[in-house]
Parts: sequence; structure tokens; C-alpha cells
Amino acid sequence: MKRHADGTWRNSRKPLVSSEAVLRARWVEAETIHLKRMGLSFEAIAEQLTRVGRKQTSSMTPMPEGLTFPPDYTITRQSCHKAFRKAIAREPSLEAEEFRKLDNARCEEMLMSLQPAIRKGKERAIEVGIKLFDHSARINGYAAPQRHELTGKNGKPLTLVQLIEAAGSLEENDEEKE
Repeated sequence: MKRHADGTWRNSRKPLVSSEAVLRARWVEAETIHLKRMGLSFEAIAEQLTRVGRKQTSSMTPMPEGLTFPPDYTITRQSCHKAFRKAIAREPSLEAEEFRKLDNARCEEMLMSLQPAIRKGKERAIEVGIKLFDHSARINGYAAPQRHELTGKNGKPLTLVQLIEAAGSLEENDEEKE
């Protein structure tokens, strides 16, 4: 086992010097977190990071010294999402709570902007409002596993025997059609 410059022991999985790929990955995570706080989508974040990598614009977070990008550098929105998830996992739980509050505030703002259209009865606005409620319930952990119950013609729940009989009659109908 080798030692770090400060005299502490280092693991074989922790190199003495971080590689350029690791530095680039950490910077992408930091930049993604910063841009996500500003409210950008992963698509917009990917475009911004690609422009920064190609030196077409400057970054929002400071870049480590010696960090370079290939001339044809690109990053996808999926990679930005993956970097965001990794960065959030490293952040303290208070940081995750901050993002939850930010997301809730955005949901409330969107719902408020939909209110006039919802009051007028516009179907699309109502659908979007329902999706917003579902999204915020999942964020806050309110959405519990749901049970769905099949009902018969009389409105009462179906028994297991009735379900098997119904499945059997469906198979018979399929055989008759062939």
C-alpha cells in the first residue's frame, strides 16, 4: 500500500492524482447541479455543457486547472441526468430537501398559472393540473401504492372463482373464433 503526500495510507482504488476524466465528471456534476437550481431542463443543460466544452461560452462554476475537453465534446441529456443523480447522492440530505422544496415551488407556480384555464373548464389545463398533483405527490412521498379492484355487473368486487370463470370463458371464445 502506498501513502498520500500528507502521509496517510491510500487504497489501491484511490489514485494519488485524479485523472482528467474524473475531474471532468466532477465538474459536469457541479455544473449540472448549478444549472438545475436555475430551473433548466436536462436538454438545456446538455446544450450548455456542450457549448462550454467546445469553448463557445463560459461556465457557471469554476473549472479545475488543467481541465480540457476534446474538440468534438458533446454530452447527452441522459448523461446530465446521470451526473445529477450521482451529485445528489453525494450531497447531504439537506441539499436533496432543498431541491424538493424548489421543485414544489415550481409545481405550485405552474398550478397557479393554470388556475384561470381550469376555472374555464379547459380539458388540457385540467389534465396538466392532475399531472402536476401526481408529480408533487410522488416528490413528497404522498403517493402510496394503489390497489385496484375489479367489480362485477352488480358493482360488488369479483371473487377469485368469478375471475377464473371469466378467464375460462374468454379462452373458449378465442378457441371458437379460430
